[in-house]
Amino acid sequence: MKQFKLGDIALLVISLAIVISSFNSYGDFTGKPEVHVRAGNKEWVYDLSVDTFATFYGPVGETTMEIRDGKVHVHDSDCRNKVCIAAGWVSRPGDWIICLPNDVFILVEGTMAAQEGGVDDTAF
Repeated sequence: MKQFKLGDIALLVISLAIVISSFNSYGDFTGKPEVHVRAGNKEWVYDLSVDTFATFYGPVGETTMEIRDGKVHVHDSDCRNKVCIAAGWVSRPGDWIICLPNDVFILVEGTMAAQEGGVDDTAF
């Protein structure tokens, strides 16, 4: 049987610490659900429970965000590939949408109910 070296034990301890901290940090949100938007060097905060449209201006033009029924999505954008629109609706704390060409970042923050935690099934 092979003996463990000090480096093996250190790697195991670091790996376990990373795994445990990721479980502890996921779902650790407080406050009511909000949408934080950063466009350029400006930042806005919107209540996720209030339906609204907002337009942000960036290097390639306009990006329009819509909040409806406790969810947010990019309604329209002047960017070329429209990946931000394809991201669809997001609503869970920690979910985000980004429009890189237009420098717009949308992040959902707030309280997460225990039953809402689960697998993120969105992929591009």
